Amino acid sequence: MCSSLSCQSKTKPKPTQSNSQPSKTYTKKDCRKNNTETVELRVKTCQKNNGKRVWDKAHYCVYCEKMNKKMARHLQLKHMDETDVAHAFSFPLGSKERKKRLESLRNKGDWRYNQQVLKEGKGEIVTWKQPSKNSSVSDYLPCQHCFAMFKKVDLWRQNLKRIQTVSSRLLPMQTSSDGIQNVIHNMLQDNITAHIRGDEMICKYGHSLFARKGREQSQHCYIAQKLRELGRFVLAAKKINPKIGGLKDLVDPTKFNLAIEAAREVSHFNSDKTEYGKPSTAVKIGFSLKAATETWIGHCMMVSDVVAEKKTKKFKELLDKMWSNYVATNAHSSMEQNKWNKDESVPLTKDILALQNHLRAIEDKAKADLKQTVTVAAYKSLLAQVIVFNKKREGEASRITLEMFLKADSGQVNKDIYETLSPVEKMLSHRLTRMVTRGKRGRKVPVLFLDRTKASIDFMIELRDKVGVLKDNPFLFANIGTTTNIRGCDCLRKFSIECKVDNPQLLRSTNLRKHVATLCQLLDLSNQKLEQVAKFMGHDIRVHCNYYRQTDKTFQVAKVGKLLFAMEGGAEALKGNSLQTLDSAVCE
Repeated sequence: MCSSLSCQSKTKPKPTQSNSQPSKTYTKKDCRKNNTETVELRVKTCQKNNGKRVWDKAHYCVYCEKMNKKMARHLQLKHMDETDVAHAFSFPLGSKERKKRLESLRNKGDWRYNQQVLKEGKGEIVTWKQPSKNSSVSDYLPCQHCFAMFKKVDLWRQNLKRIQTVSSRLLPMQTSSDGIQNVIHNMLQDNITAHIRGDEMICKYGHSLFARKGREQSQHCYIAQKLRELGRFVLAAKKINPKIGGLKDLVDPTKFNLAIEAAREVSHFNSDKTEYGKPSTAVKIGFSLKAATETWIGHCMMVSDVVAEKKTKKFKELLDKMWSNYVATNAHSSMEQNKWNKDESVPLTKDILALQNHLRAIEDKAKADLKQTVTVAAYKSLLAQVIVFNKKREGEASRITLEMFLKADSGQVNKDIYETLSPVEKMLSHRLTRMVTRGKRGRKVPVLFLDRTKASIDFMIELRDKVGVLKDNPFLFANIGTTTNIRGCDCLRKFSIECKVDNPQLLRSTNLRKHVATLCQLLDLSNQKLEQVAKFMGHDIRVHCNYYRQTDKTFQVAKVGKLLFAMEGGAEALKGNSLQTLDSAVCE
């Protein structure tokens, strides 16, 4: 039993119980917003009779698998031949050790019973402390030490990191794959995750996703997002039709209209305006639902379930023929409309310089503090500096491994090319350290480090053990106590607010890349040089020009406006002039 939790309750209810008295069940009104849960699963609450507490709590015997109101007496009379029972009663009556061991036997029996209830999806779970008000089953998790069911909000009293992640591993799940189980355990433990854990079809889809993408840890978040999309979708359908148990109940031709209604509910469809509040959600659900349906067809074929296979194939035919008409087309229209109204501003150079100076100040302070105390501020500052200086995607910089960095080369240049460089370029070739990381579609993406940045990273590598980085963590910018990396987007968001610029929301990796592409217009680079810039950025010249390069309003008004004014004077005014030499023609 967990003493840290048990001590929170000064008076523990007597373990007596009457099975004849009905328990309270919560309704949709009692649940939190969007917390849809099957009413067949209940949490036993305290009963009152004429204002007095009714002591009706029963426990599940771990040996004979029966409910009993007085578990200690039951164990003494019926199971004294069991080693653990005999050992518990060998201690003096009323002693702490005797109470502790009997409590452990009670919890083990209750946990076995709770597992059975959760697997079947109906029944009443036994919690360590009965709530006085109606509660949701998804609010409870088992303790990893004593197996009793506690409220999730109370598990922090264990003083352990990621306690809900660890506790969720004790709950039953519809998949046996270790990889997808880890993904589900690392999710937010809410009603969506609780449904995913018990939905066979969603778990099968997750298993196929993990088999394809699970090798890269960075893809685990993507897998979790796809599962949660379907989880929200099924919960919305269950809210409309409570008879829906899981996703496999929805992949039925007769339930296609229900699937459309559920997708619209999740994506906030406005029937009056025929617009979606979250159009991207509607589009994603369509793709995920189709992929999950294909996975389920394969599963039905492997287990020779001809009826389910035929039904699922017909549902997929409806998806292919009708989903775009009822969901996807309007969703894409809403997305295009939102793009028209989106602000396409890029960050100002002065804001980027302010962020860079702020990061260097944090770096200096963090390096000084490391001599007295352990901190990870320097890691986050250095990661943000690498993103800002190189204008890289945050994921590319965040996932740089220690091995990649140690292989970085400095000062090694091609002699033939070196002779063609200017003096400034020759100096920079010695001051910058270059390494290569993996970008989109397996591209080799170069990353440059200033002397100052490289020296700071070398210093941080020496202190990895002191800071608390695990030895098996492969990342250069490593999270403390885990095998994951620090997220660059979180660092940029945090530091952009701290540096107090006018528009901190613009200081993001994508906007920084657009800033480079837009300012390259001022340099009037040739296609060959522009292609070199695009390769450094990790994309091709097409993407560079069509997506990242923004047509600035100032450029349109000043430059193109000058051309239009000159054209007002006729073709003679344009003869022999370029866009830069048209000033005289406009002034006339």
